[in-house]
Amino acid sequence: MKTRFWLGALLVLALLLPGCGGGSSTGGRVDPGGHVTLDFWYALSGDSGKAVEALVSDFNASQKDISVVATYQGDYTSAMAKIYSSIASGSLPNVAQVGGAALLGSSNVLVPMSDFIRADASFDATRIVPAFLDYNTAGGTLWSMPFNNSVPILYYNRDLFSAAGLDPSSPPGDIDALLAAARKLTLDPGNTGSPSQWGLNFRDDDQWYISSLFLENGAQIVNSDQTQVLYNSPQAVAMLQQWGAWVTQDKVMPVNQHAEAQSDFLAGKLAIFIGSSALLPGMESGASFKLGTALFPAVGTQRELPVGGGSLAIFKNPDSRLTQAAWQFVKFMVSRSSQVSLATRTGYLPIYQDALSWPEIASLVASDPNRQPAIQSLNYAVAIPEFSALGESDLALRQAIQQVELGAATPQNALDQAVKSVDQSIQRLSATPQG
Repeated sequence: MKTRFWLGALLVLALLLPGCGGGSSTGGRVDPGGHVTLDFWYALSGDSGKAVEALVSDFNASQKDISVVATYQGDYTSAMAKIYSSIASGSLPNVAQVGGAALLGSSNVLVPMSDFIRADASFDATRIVPAFLDYNTAGGTLWSMPFNNSVPILYYNRDLFSAAGLDPSSPPGDIDALLAAARKLTLDPGNTGSPSQWGLNFRDDDQWYISSLFLENGAQIVNSDQTQVLYNSPQAVAMLQQWGAWVTQDKVMPVNQHAEAQSDFLAGKLAIFIGSSALLPGMESGASFKLGTALFPAVGTQRELPVGGGSLAIFKNPDSRLTQAAWQFVKFMVSRSSQVSLATRTGYLPIYQDALSWPEIASLVASDPNRQPAIQSLNYAVAIPEFSALGESDLALRQAIQQVELGAATPQNALDQAVKSVDQSIQRLSATPQG
């Protein structure tokens, strides 16, 4: 969720470069005997990257007609930058796993995933969580296939809860309970203004979490025709005001220290950390204390959890044998067995609505209860529309949060400025020649 500003900027650059705004893959090959080799670029590293590599190996071993060569291209930003530069050179892969893939739709290099789905009666897209489909849709077209998706969740130090007299089996469920717990968990015995232990902090993709609060409080991110952002409404301002109060009034969260939040949490200096469900395996292996997880806090009784993560995109190729082989590979990667494997090895969520009832997922949760909140979040998953200036919007919201935390602007003024900036970006992007 931290990379969409750069994706948006790269998109504008790609559309303006000579030869961009259209093209096809030169990746892959078909041998004289008909054997297909596909080039697949992916953007996950560490244990998550190993999980992707294992799935590719499983696919290659499952049949003899198609071989997939997987190449790591760096994180989402680096992978998308490589794709945009390859649009001009015509050296695109056959399939790529990227974040913000729907933003590639206007570049005219993808085969819409909806085209494959319509032509393949064996694939039932209605089983997929609607929010994941929405997350991969732009302009009414499904451009990419949901693959590795995540939601924001709450992590907490059960030992610190016990030490503060809080019940570690009852984490805060809404923002009122969150503040009450954070007050008890913030330790500054000398009133120095620099607590030895903070009660609350968010990871540095903080635009994701403020957007969650906006949605839960009834605010909208963008209007229906995606020409204006709407998060300077009273409902949105109230949430940024609450966020600022955690820092300046309640003093349970440090000023502008979101980049350090995860390391502070693992070091035992922070009691409640809000971040992506994709972080779970690393959090479990890195914590020297009893770790707990919970749903992202509700506003009142309302829960709406915007999804993040990456998707699989298929690039145009003049040889239909390559694009059809790419579709077979994508179907394998999102099959039930593959989604179970990915969920087991990572903190990503299976993409199907009925995954909550799968015995494999039930067994996974039973063996590791910390996975329950993320899986349960499928019931509340929503998608922020992939509008043209979404990356710029993310940056503007991060700047608004920073201004409020530093006391440099009121929540209303900060969000008014964000809206003005993003609306100008939308207008500029709508005037950019495409195709």
